[in-house]
Amino acid sequence: MALNDNLKNARNRVGMSQELVAEQLGISRQAVTKWELGQSKPSAKNLQALAELYRTSSDELLVDKQQKSTNLILRKNLTKWAIIFQSAFMYSCTQIIFQLRHPNYPDKDFYRGALIFSFALLMLASIWMAINHRYELDKKQRQKNVNIELGYCCVQTLMALLTIRFGMGLVGLILILSICLVYILYVNPKFMNRKFTK
Repeated sequence: MALNDNLKNARNRVGMSQELVAEQLGISRQAVTKWELGQSKPSAKNLQALAELYRTSSDELLVDKQQKSTNLILRKNLTKWAIIFQSAFMYSCTQIIFQLRHPNYPDKDFYRGALIFSFALLMLASIWMAINHRYELDKKQRQKNVNIELGYCCVQTLMALLTIRFGMGLVGLILILSICLVYILYVNPKFMNRKFTK
């Protein structure tokens, strides 16, 4: 929510008209209208006066509440943890499948159960990642994010298949985690409008 929306909402909250605000500040009503339409911005002095008039702070009037809300939602829903868990469970599945490929490996029943469990967790983490797209308010950005995330999942799946095929073990883990970190630290903030909070 931009400054102009914050100004309008704050004025409405205290039940003042634009004319009354203009009179209190010693300015024209048209100036107040322009501020609330986003056609101009109040000076620092006028912003402070508005904050006092609306019984709030100038920082509160300046804050982008929509972006703040999105960041809080991303933090609350732990989107980055969903991404990390998805990568971890994918690697877990690759290692179990690799073990099951060996015909003489003991405890095959145990590994089959572990595979089902790991695959279920992988699906839950993937669903969690997909559900978090609903918090992106911009529909075009949301569609772009879905496409990027599908591409990311395809790259991770390809890496998992290569890890199984060539038995890469620790190297496969490092590659899967590297892709995950690039996705979280570079792709999400630069291309997906997700600035993760701590």
